[in-house]
Amino acid sequence: MKELLEFGLIIAGCSLAALSIASFWIPKALGWREKLAGLTPLMRELFLTYSFYVWSSHVLFTVLALGFGDWLIGGTNAAKAMNTFMLLWWSVRLYLQFFGFDLSEIKASRFNRIAKHLLTLLFIGLVVLFGGLLCWNLGWLQPGSLQ
Repeated sequence: MKELLEFGLIIAGCSLAALSIASFWIPKALGWREKLAGLTPLMRELFLTYSFYVWSSHVLFTVLALGFGDWLIGGTNAAKAMNTFMLLWWSVRLYLQFFGFDLSEIKASRFNRIAKHLLTLLFIGLVVLFGGLLCWNLGWLQPGSLQ
């Protein structure tokens, strides 16, 4: 099981790196320049600040998955806390994927449909991975834990 979780971290890290890079196309794809122009300066700055927080969290998750996998799987209280945080983060994002976002203003193209499905699969995979890591760190998935 540990090897599967380690492999999952590599896949997750590479996927999160791709997500972080692809995020640079979101403002153009969604027409942020035009849509944000109607906001007050404070609201525009808050929106951009929150966007940066989300993006930098994704970059941090990438770094943790690719560079600190041994720590994430190590069973420390800090690893349990970080895995819990990432499980909650991606669970909320998965919920929003299905119930929170009105995607009606996004052009119905084949590329956008594929991107939506790939994002959904990514979020499901991240929830499963960080849930599995949390269970591992709690000792629930380790050899002999089911006896």
